[in-house]
Amino acid sequence: MTDSPYRILMVLDNLGTGGTETHVLSLSKPLREKGVQLHYAGADGPLHQTFVEAGFQIHIVQSNLEPLAARKEMLKQSYRGIMQENNINIVHVHQTPSGLVAAAAAKELGIPVVFTMHGTYYPKGEAVQLAQLCDAVITVSKPVQRYWQKAQIASTVISNGVDFEAFHPIAEADLQAAELPDIPPDATVVTYVSRLAWQKATVCNMVLRASRILLPEIPSLHIVVVGTGASSFHVHELAKNLNKAAGKPYIHVVGEQTEVQPFYGFSDLVIGTGRVALEALACGKPVLAIGNHGFFGLVTPPSYNLAWEYYFGDHFSVQKPAPNLIADALRKAFANRQELQKIGALGKEWVRTEFDIVKKSAQLLEVYEQVRAKH
Repeated sequence: MTDSPYRILMVLDNLGTGGTETHVLSLSKPLREKGVQLHYAGADGPLHQTFVEAGFQIHIVQSNLEPLAARKEMLKQSYRGIMQENNINIVHVHQTPSGLVAAAAAKELGIPVVFTMHGTYYPKGEAVQLAQLCDAVITVSKPVQRYWQKAQIASTVISNGVDFEAFHPIAEADLQAAELPDIPPDATVVTYVSRLAWQKATVCNMVLRASRILLPEIPSLHIVVVGTGASSFHVHELAKNLNKAAGKPYIHVVGEQTEVQPFYGFSDLVIGTGRVALEALACGKPVLAIGNHGFFGLVTPPSYNLAWEYYFGDHFSVQKPAPNLIADALRKAFANRQELQKIGALGKEWVRTEFDIVKKSAQLLEVYEQVRAKH
């Protein structure tokens, strides 16, 4: 890499525990090993200390709310000051509205801007406006690339990657030391990991309703829900009602977690999409993929290519999810426990081959080189 070290300002709306934040976090080690200096600008959040420990210099900017004109200018000046004081030479944005303000500030200073689009959920007008301010656009999957291509946004695909030092099969002693729900050792544990908002909260409710169908057939079944969001209250209420109807606390809603690996580790199967699917597979766990777009199914060797094409149901899907469909998929998965464990082990090897964060960071550095060369 020429002209190292780079001084990269990663801009996010906040330091929450979602996939976008953990994606940025996972890039820190391989980038720093290449001499990159990492800075973060945006609102605070539960991952603050984790970002500090990963080597980010933190600059808190309250940019997580849609700004009014006067506030927008104030925020832009804050970003300008951070860029100038730290001699930033690339700004990498991931979300709106924070990205719009930061990109505008960077353009005024002649600093190149890179925008990673993590999905199709961005307001179209904001996304197009932000892309026009940027020197390069990255999308995390082929469906996302195709979606934004229709809006005349050209991009390079660089998928999410996994840090295998952070996500791997966990030792029994480490599991016992973790703060996990009090579940019998012989339980069948299904864990749903996601933000509890929008379509993903709807999927969570479907998973809980599916568990009611399965409980008479698999009485050892326990459901763990990891995550928080705007619909947390409704998820808690449904869980409470289903536990009451079952006469036992078999659904455990544990909320937001900054350390998710132990929850993958004690699960027999993980339900998730996108980055969650990659992390769970890296931990050697079978994954039932259901995302924002819809239902994909159990991730197995014959479906690997399609799982990547659809980004595990987050950006495209096989069909719409429903409690009966989810219950049937879980029933089939648990019909052969040995085969299910084998599927988990094979998934780990696939992710190691295709989604290594070191490879992804190398691809990102190539983009950084290209945009620097333009300036």
